Amino acid sequence: MQLFYAPRSPFSRKILAAIVELDLTAQVGLVRVDPWTDEALRRHNPACKVPTLLLDDGSALFDSPVIARYLDTLSGHTLIPPGPQAWDALRREALGDGLAEAVIRRFVDRLGPHDDRLDRVVARQEAAIAAILDRLEAAPDWMRAPTDLGHLAIACALDYLDGRSPELAWGAQRRLLAAWFYDFRGTSSMKIAANPETGSFRAMDQARPLVEV
Repeated sequence: MQLFYAPRSPFSRKILAAIVELDLTAQVGLVRVDPWTDEALRRHNPACKVPTLLLDDGSALFDSPVIARYLDTLSGHTLIPPGPQAWDALRREALGDGLAEAVIRRFVDRLGPHDDRLDRVVARQEAAIAAILDRLEAAPDWMRAPTDLGHLAIACALDYLDGRSPELAWGAQRRLLAAWFYDFRGTSSMKIAANPETGSFRAMDQARPLVEV
């Protein structure tokens, strides 16, 4: 299999961490791409987005929730627990993905000229970011549960939030969430996802250098 990814993408990083957690690194080759400029990716994914997983039969899977579910089936449902617990893991995955989407949208929109419309869009993203963080902080039992897909999505989104919007200082009022994140960030899967060349992924031809968002 081949995974088209961009290093800064929180959704790519979630899948990289999942691959490590599922012990599938030897089965996946990495292709680093810039989805904003590399039209070759569109041949596999019409939306030209990462992550995209190219299967051995030449078909492709996208986006990250679909890829994560496929990979989980290959390893006996390790990251999505069976039974009713699955819904909690998937709900937290959705919160993590929603957080990442809001951070990306806020960052991109703040690059443009300020006007009333953009200011309202940015304010809406900031409200979503705050509400998701508050929800995660208010019900901390999940932080003590075995690692699942929800943990990976949340951690990768928080890492992206730290990198793209440090001025929000999100951890100051959310001490439980911050303590969990800075501890979880030290796990092997998160470290390798941040620097996948240190893992045992199969080497593939690398695309041109990235101009990342």
